[in-house]
Amino acid sequence: MTVGTIYSYPQNPRVFKAVVAAAYNGLEVKVDDKFVMGTTNKTPEWMAKFGASQVPAFEGADGTVLIESGAIAHYLAHLKADSVIIGKTVAEEAQIQQWVQFADCSVGPYLGAWIYPILGYVPYNKANETAAIERVKGAFATLERHLIKKTYLVGERVTFADISAASSLYMGFKLIFDAPFRKEFPAVTRWFTTIVNQPKYKAVAGEFALCETPLKFTPPKKEAKEKKPEAAKPKKEEKPKAAKEPKEEEEETFQDAPKPKSKLDLLPAAKMPLDEWKRQYSNNDTPVAMKWLWENIDLTTDYSFWKVDYKYNDELTKLYMSNNLAGGLMNRLERARKYAFGCLVVAGEDNANVITGYFIVRGNAEEMVEEITDAADYDSYNWVKINVDEENKQKINQVFAWEGSVEGKPIMDGKVFK
Repeated sequence: MTVGTIYSYPQNPRVFKAVVAAAYNGLEVKVDDKFVMGTTNKTPEWMAKFGASQVPAFEGADGTVLIESGAIAHYLAHLKADSVIIGKTVAEEAQIQQWVQFADCSVGPYLGAWIYPILGYVPYNKANETAAIERVKGAFATLERHLIKKTYLVGERVTFADISAASSLYMGFKLIFDAPFRKEFPAVTRWFTTIVNQPKYKAVAGEFALCETPLKFTPPKKEAKEKKPEAAKPKKEEKPKAAKEPKEEEEETFQDAPKPKSKLDLLPAAKMPLDEWKRQYSNNDTPVAMKWLWENIDLTTDYSFWKVDYKYNDELTKLYMSNNLAGGLMNRLERARKYAFGCLVVAGEDNANVITGYFIVRGNAEEMVEEITDAADYDSYNWVKINVDEENKQKINQVFAWEGSVEGKPIMDGKVFK
């Protein structure tokens, strides 16, 4: 006999924690998942029973009525008098609640702020996404420190803390926490996979596959860019009406012609191959490499220098989090790998630091190349083309060497794009 029914939409991780908790207590709960995600039920009967139109909602066999997934899961975890997942002492139960609330309050909202805009549920804002990623990584760092020598969050066996927290992180590990992200948090990843592969959890949620390719937001402006050439063509075709057939032939010839991968590929060969500079930088002490760079780079036509500054330095907190943020930009510049080299450094101290740096970019145009502007994090930084005088050379030398200071703040860490 079931202890009640949970109303929800299919494969809802917020429901997993309630059903799994019930399973650990040897209780059976029915899941009515006929709802569609994002919809509500405002029928008079529903509203009279639950008082709110949302799902998940729970109706117990004994007449208990609940809304909110956390409350439903808490109820089912405690429904059995001798439950083994809620802690043996008051202290253990408090520790369990500590991690339940940590996952719900310190991770859940920011994970949602990261995922929901990508899925199209709410408007996308790059600054909000950047801040959300930083907050998630900060919370994960706390979990990592706690789990580095532990198998479970509390005690030596699965508790409601593990069930609830793993469910809160479920969509992150499924959709956006790819291998590079997981590499930063091996203990958290090990713990998560341990929990979701427990027989009782798998019986509810099924087999779990870790994210391989993370979801990313696709800016609408991309589509607009692609449509511009098509919108411009009719204007050219309208003038000589009698020349339709030659024009069609010209279009066919243009379409059949091989297209360069980038406009930058049409530039004359650079006197200094960028790959050679990258080898010099990787294989030599920085002063030696920088001397080679200034002797060989042509800044009249071949390359340009750009100063890069994070727009939201006043929001930065921990140094390691700022460095991870800088690394996030580097990870999203894959299209520019052939055409750019750059260093970003983090200077200052916890709660008073900045992200800044310099990029060498192929060509000498006044506007940044598409291979960089196309990156998801581009708009979170100010990119300013600079003239490389002796003063700027000294600043670039310091940043590329990760030595010295920026704006009076000592350089503490950095990331290289090469």
